[in-house]
Amino acid sequence: MSKLEQLNMTYDPIQDRMLLKINTGGDGEYRVWLTRRYTQFLVNLLLEIMEKEGGIQGIASHHDTINQFKGGAFDKEYALSSDTPAGKQSSPVLPLGPEGILGFRINCKHRDSGNIQLELLPEQGHGINLNLNRTMAFMLYNLLEQGVMQANWNIHFPQQHKDPVH
Repeated sequence: MSKLEQLNMTYDPIQDRMLLKINTGGDGEYRVWLTRRYTQFLVNLLLEIMEKEGGIQGIASHHDTINQFKGGAFDKEYALSSDTPAGKQSSPVLPLGPEGILGFRINCKHRDSGNIQLELLPEQGHGINLNLNRTMAFMLYNLLEQGVMQANWNIHFPQQHKDPVH
């Protein structure tokens, strides 16, 4: 199971797909292409997970989530960590290859720790296995929302987490 350090989402208008890049630090960067259909399924799954974890508004207003936002969770520039000495360029470790995989299947399990094990998988072969707490599930949901807005896909996102948090 990979330790999630940083997420990045970009939209490719030519392919009409989003590229989710997942930085796991020492394990490298995992790249997963998301189609509109796959994204809709992932959004619905995250909404279902968050509903079971206290609801989207409860998670949005939780101190861990607020601290992530105040700490600049969406303001930090995406970068792979590197163990190489300063001045030396190294190629990033890409366990799923430089092109990544096309998301096709999603497996989800609730762990005894209270976290969610989320597997993003291609039709065949290996994908990535993420261990998400409810705050990280919310962050992934927000990143998907931003990507969908950029892609101009017609995917519904409830607006209740947009209410001011006091």
